[in-house]
Amino acid sequence: MRPLIIIGSTEADYYGLLNHILEAEGFDAVFGGTIEEVLHLAAECTPYAIILDTRLGSFSAAKACRALKSNPRTGDLALIALIEPGAESQYADLLEAGVDACFVRPIAPTKLLEHLRTRAGDGDGISSKTTRSVPLAYAGIEMDLEGHRVKRNGVDIHLGQTEFRLLQHLLRHREHVCDRQELIANAWPQNVHVEPRTVNVHIGRLRKALLLAGGSDVIRTVRSVGYALDENSSSGISTNPGPR
Repeated sequence: MRPLIIIGSTEADYYGLLNHILEAEGFDAVFGGTIEEVLHLAAECTPYAIILDTRLGSFSAAKACRALKSNPRTGDLALIALIEPGAESQYADLLEAGVDACFVRPIAPTKLLEHLRTRAGDGDGISSKTTRSVPLAYAGIEMDLEGHRVKRNGVDIHLGQTEFRLLQHLLRHREHVCDRQELIANAWPQNVHVEPRTVNVHIGRLRKALLLAGGSDVIRTVRSVGYALDENSSSGISTNPGPR
C-alpha cells in the first residue's frame, strides 16, 4: 500500500502539481479544499502526512493544525505547512499551533520529498532493524523506535514527529547537554533552515507532553547552551553546562 498524503489547499492546480510529484515518488495524494474536508480525511484515511498550503488566506492552516493536534486520532500525524515568502507572523502562528515543519513557497520538490521520507526516521541515521528494535528507556520514559511509540510511567505519550526525534536524541545522550545546533541536526531534515528559538518551542511541547503522564520535569535547560535529560533535575535553568 502506497503512503497517503493529504493536501489541504484552496488551489486545485497546485494540488495537481504536488499530486504529480508525489505519485512519481511512490506516494498517493488526496485533496482537501476546506478545513472540514482535511479533518474528515485525516480521521478516516490514516494518512502518512498532511501538507497544508497557506498561500490563500481563506484556508487557515493554523486553525487546521490546532484541530488536528487536539484530536487523539490525528494528534501524531506529521503536519507540513507551505508558507509565502516574508510571512514571519504566519510562521510563528503555525509553530504555536503545532506544525512539524514549514517550507517557503516555491519549494524545491527534492526538499519536500526528503522531509517526507525521513519524517519518521531516526536522527542518528540508524537503519538496522535489530538496533532500532531495542527500546530506549530513562526516568520512566520508554521509547519503542520500531513501533514509533513513547510511554512514561506506563502511560502513552502522543508526540509530533519533531518532538519524537528530539526525545530520541536526548535519550541516546541522557545526562549530557545537547546544544541547539546538535538538536537541529538530529531532529530536522538536512537543508531545512531552523532558528534556535524554534528548538525552544518544540522542547516546550515535549516537556508538556511528558508531564501529562505524571512525574517530575526531567528536561534540564542550560542557559545559552541547550538541553539535557536529567532525572535529578528540578526543571530549573542551569547556567553551568557541565561536562560533555
